[in-house]
Amino acid sequence: MPHYSPDAVLDPDSAVCPIVGLAIDTRAHASDWHMHRRTQLLYQAEGGVTLFLPDRVGQLAPLQAAWLPAGCTHRTAMHGSFAYRSLYFDVQAYPGLPVEPLILDVNPLLRALILRVTDWPADAVLSLAQTRIVETLLDELAAAPTAPMPLPMPRDRRLAPIAKALLLDPACPLSLADWAGRVGASSRTLERLFLLETGLSFGRWRTQTRLLAARAHLAEGMSVTAVAHAVGYASDSAFIAMYRRIYGESPRRKR
Repeated sequence: MPHYSPDAVLDPDSAVCPIVGLAIDTRAHASDWHMHRRTQLLYQAEGGVTLFLPDRVGQLAPLQAAWLPAGCTHRTAMHGSFAYRSLYFDVQAYPGLPVEPLILDVNPLLRALILRVTDWPADAVLSLAQTRIVETLLDELAAAPTAPMPLPMPRDRRLAPIAKALLLDPACPLSLADWAGRVGASSRTLERLFLLETGLSFGRWRTQTRLLAARAHLAEGMSVTAVAHAVGYASDSAFIAMYRRIYGESPRRKR
């Protein structure tokens, strides 16, 4: 399997093969904003990754993958020790691929197919056997349970500094009333704009931000107590209860 350093990865857009796989194993790493001419399937085999799109943020757990259509601008932040396997599909060779960013679940068969493709050279044409494997891979991708990226980002100029501050510091205790004087809008206006642009109230949006940060910290190996305080919860029990309500499992299991 071809393994690469995050700083020395081949350009999949220039490869000969219509589907290219990359395998990267390393520790914490963050990419700059970029895009590909090919559609990317980013599979998280180990560790956690936060995925940033211009209008939303998502968190991948192991056994999940992100579908990033060709031309989708994004950046990633990898947490702790991680291993990811990316596939890049030539959109001319594979027309009809989904055109919206998605998070999808990876079952054992799909995982095995992804790992098989990452073992192929990028400078060769596909054999008949490989073509059949890709067809099976596409069938499994089409059948995989999917969900949209979970955290929509507001674009309004008054909401942007609030969102940026909370992404940088999820434990930020400022209320909308506190923010109102800083961004030049009433708290009622800010609440209305949050709901209009994200579909979530400010409180729900902040909770989602805190839990995304929590999943990243848990992937880095932080204790549940340390994570709870890092994202603004006064007690372990309050954090655990909210985490269970949103994700349906204990943060200890995630860790």
